[in-house]
Amino acid sequence: MASLLLRKTLCLNQMRTLHRSAVACSVLNSYNIQSQSRRDFDKVLPEVIDTLLASPKLTKQLPEVRSWVEKLVNYTMDGGKHGKGMTVPFAYQKLEDPKYFSEEKLHSAQFFGWCLEMSLGCLTAMDDIIDSSKTRRGQTCWYLRPEVGTSAINDCFLVHHCFMEAVEMKFGNDPIYPDLAKLINEALLYTSIGQNLEYLLKYSKERNNLDKFTMESIEAIAIHKTFHFSLRYPLLAALLLVKNGKEIDTTELMSIGLELSKILQFQNDHKDIYWNQASSGKVGGEDIQGGKCTWFAVTALQRCNEAQRAIFKEYYGSKDPEHVKRIKQLYDELEIDKVYEKFRNSTYENLEHRIRKLPRKGETELFLEIMEAMRMQIF
Repeated sequence: MASLLLRKTLCLNQMRTLHRSAVACSVLNSYNIQSQSRRDFDKVLPEVIDTLLASPKLTKQLPEVRSWVEKLVNYTMDGGKHGKGMTVPFAYQKLEDPKYFSEEKLHSAQFFGWCLEMSLGCLTAMDDIIDSSKTRRGQTCWYLRPEVGTSAINDCFLVHHCFMEAVEMKFGNDPIYPDLAKLINEALLYTSIGQNLEYLLKYSKERNNLDKFTMESIEAIAIHKTFHFSLRYPLLAALLLVKNGKEIDTTELMSIGLELSKILQFQNDHKDIYWNQASSGKVGGEDIQGGKCTWFAVTALQRCNEAQRAIFKEYYGSKDPEHVKRIKQLYDELEIDKVYEKFRNSTYENLEHRIRKLPRKGETELFLEIMEAMRMQIF
């Protein structure tokens, strides 16, 4: 009997492995840089930049300004996975009824996906300044370039307005433009609130504010900083292109997206601690140095004894490399990485059950592949 149960368990495990491999292949076909859809997406970027640079507001200015804008936009969008931008055309493909599918609308989705990436470039450039980051996507942060410096603050606004200009030039006469503009404003507002919340919750010995390090706080950060921009924004933008897309009930889609966004935020926190610079393109430990309220910090505090909590209070939020190293050692002592892996896997498993119950095949395929892309760190 025991032998029979063992064979059955092994068989089920093999089936799960085969299923995940199949989904992973599907994800790679959708997101991998070698895939046709990724190549098609990349082909649209020059059009987006050309559309922007053709704006009378830029062509009438000094050539130096136009040249600077081109350099700035290319630099802030260079590298990265571009998963969020690709979600727009991917979601349009999955959510549109095949009889209404339009290559023209798919192209519009690709165009807007790059506009979304441009707005992400603005946000990350500002985030780097706030966090005093040194690298982004394997290159020196924009504000640290010798020819940039403090003018990076104006450049962040410049990227934002360039993004809005490109959207208006492409969609200004389209019936979806008012809804699109409203969606953009909502996404950027919520993201800015999330960034502000993250800043206000930072720990320092002077503030002595560890009482603010709660699960409720980190979920609020994830919802505002990650959900609205990374998932709600691209999905609702795609639905504006889908035939009768505004009539689709998105309640469960947004609920699932909300849970995925939490995992996405926590994975970014994990990357800062446990990934090396070659893998992530950033110097690790910046969240510790910045005293950020993260899932790892909150979970560690929940598991600390009195002596360990004293160590946390003394060294967390310090830029001294030895202090950062001591906090990482504390995480190891508390086995936070193992706790995280168990939590993450359990959350993914629960979400997969919910996703498979979605009423439309396209919705299920869309979210399964987004989730698997997140697992593979390519979203």
